[in-house]
Amino acid sequence: MHEIKIRRATIDDTAFLAWVIYTAAQSHLAECPWCKIFNENSSRTHYLLERISQNAELPWSYVENFWIAEVNGTPAAAMCGFNPAQAKPLMPEESELGIAKQAFNYSEEQLAAMSERLAIATYGMPDDLPDIWGIESIAVLPEFRGKGLIDSLFKQLFQEGKQRGFKQAQVLCLIGNDAAQRVFERNGFSVLKEKTNREFEDLFVTPGAKLLVRNL
Repeated sequence: MHEIKIRRATIDDTAFLAWVIYTAAQSHLAECPWCKIFNENSSRTHYLLERISQNAELPWSYVENFWIAEVNGTPAAAMCGFNPAQAKPLMPEESELGIAKQAFNYSEEQLAAMSERLAIATYGMPDDLPDIWGIESIAVLPEFRGKGLIDSLFKQLFQEGKQRGFKQAQVLCLIGNDAAQRVFERNGFSVLKEKTNREFEDLFVTPGAKLLVRNL
């Protein structure tokens, strides 16, 4: 018998959330885009993502914006709900660049190259809709897949979005990740638009992303 609990993430969950952010970003790809952005191996990228999850200035990855599905007390799945309009231009020291520099003492040359790759990462992403509830970084441990955890988390995030006064929610899906798209559509989302970009495809080996929307 599996006991499933949906709870808010805490600072003790940052290692698991780093795995979630990494896995969600990797999507169907052979290599995680964050590894390419940081130009780091998997282990060091996970460490940076753990640090990123503790930065309140990055709402798309901030620990307090995550909900976790536990199975028998073990974190098994998570997703992040946030208001994209709260994201603001950051000083370099507040952003992913600052976190990487502080963690690994990147040179100015490394930071400049990373900044360029971060910019390219936006080229294949559709713009956020106005006044929308954003849902991102969705992943479940392989051994717990097929148990409805993602559906339960979506219900929690939809409820939170409604309580915050939003009428619609959005989620992004890399082009080619058909399995994720089916899960999103099962939970009421439909594709509104997609965006492609040659530089994005050259770096990440996928043409771009789709934006899916549903009413709350």
